[in-house]
Amino acid sequence: MKKLALLLTVCLLAWSAFAGCQTQDTPQPPEPSGSEASASSTAQEGDPVVLCIEDSFEQDAYELENYLKATGVETEYEFLVLPNNTEDRETELTRLRTEIMAGEGPDAFILDATVPGTVTNSGEPLEALFPNVEKSMYSHLFLDLEDMAQSSEIIDLESCNQTVMDVGVTGEGRFLLPLTYTFSGLILDPSILNDPAYVFTTLDELLQSDEEALKGIMAWGTFRLFPDCLGLLADYTGQNLLVTQDSLQQAIEQADALSAFQDETYSQSPALYQGGRTIGANHLMSLAREETEYAVLPIPNPQGGVTAAVTFYAAINANAAHPQEAFDFIELLYSEEFVTQQGFEVNGMHYGTMFDYGDNGSLAIPVKDGVLLQYAEDSGLLPGTLASFRGALDRIDSAKVYSDLDLDIYNLYETWHFERPEESLEELVDRTVSTMEMTLAE
Repeated sequence: MKKLALLLTVCLLAWSAFAGCQTQDTPQPPEPSGSEASASSTAQEGDPVVLCIEDSFEQDAYELENYLKATGVETEYEFLVLPNNTEDRETELTRLRTEIMAGEGPDAFILDATVPGTVTNSGEPLEALFPNVEKSMYSHLFLDLEDMAQSSEIIDLESCNQTVMDVGVTGEGRFLLPLTYTFSGLILDPSILNDPAYVFTTLDELLQSDEEALKGIMAWGTFRLFPDCLGLLADYTGQNLLVTQDSLQQAIEQADALSAFQDETYSQSPALYQGGRTIGANHLMSLAREETEYAVLPIPNPQGGVTAAVTFYAAINANAAHPQEAFDFIELLYSEEFVTQQGFEVNGMHYGTMFDYGDNGSLAIPVKDGVLLQYAEDSGLLPGTLASFRGALDRIDSAKVYSDLDLDIYNLYETWHFERPEESLEELVDRTVSTMEMTLAE
């Protein structure tokens, strides 16, 4: 994983460097030069609508465009595809950021947030175009989409997770459209618990409980706690860091206390259904094939609730030449047919039956989580599992978009837990908080 010092360097350079994206034409384009990615402000009538997307979303984007063409839509879309090769990506991000800061760039963005703990083949996380997209909202880089979203029957805001959708809202409007989110937690067989209905609302509560099996399993996966056990990390309205040295150090000390319960009995426990940090739609749908009822135990935030984190989102450039056409494409991503992967049929052709939301799709939950839960129930999800999953979602009381601040927290714990640096925990925490304050102030 990236050392903390290297992460600091990336954070400090993130917006001083300016960028660009790889252009590809539909439906199966030759590779064009960078100059073909024309800026929005210089677009001419008849130019295609330019959407900046992740490499992992490219296939779905083309299929969605083909679906639109099949329904008679004549709008031409051009996809600027961000490469997933670290070196090439850095060059492309630099060029694209230059265009954006000059009031140009693509019409819209459909992008992943960097999920802490996910890395490329090189062992490094992919740098995001917007390292802290919530902060970018307050820089007026994006168009206010409130009126469009409110009038969209496809998005249907009332059917979306309101707490998660509100991440994109400021006092001035709605600038981000979250598409998927996740939360940290465990899925396990509750028969191993003394109280099969047990839930915990604080780490201290878990530590003081008699649920030794749960503590034993958690002891081998304390990485699940970070960064989401700290809840919201910043107040972007006032540009204030909400994490303090005391709260961060306390969380790490609690994780250390939990690690003390490590026992080989639980290192490969068959009771644990998922091995990763986050919970997503793939877990829910695979549980629909299980004959055992499982419990979903989310990691609580400091308030005892659960903090969700957006993993995939859309935004429209404040200087977009084709804002309505860009929105027409984006709103289709909220279609129930894509949420359930049932897709559309047009003239005997099927579209979207394998639809996913980029690299993080299987690790996350569509914001229309009620639609997903109903589909899982119809697919055979057992009542106890459904009730537990729904109970976890009901505990969501705050939401954010994963950012460079979350990476700082995750890397801090990884450094402390696995590398045991020479500096003390107090020194490491102090340095991390200082880094986060500098990043937020840039």
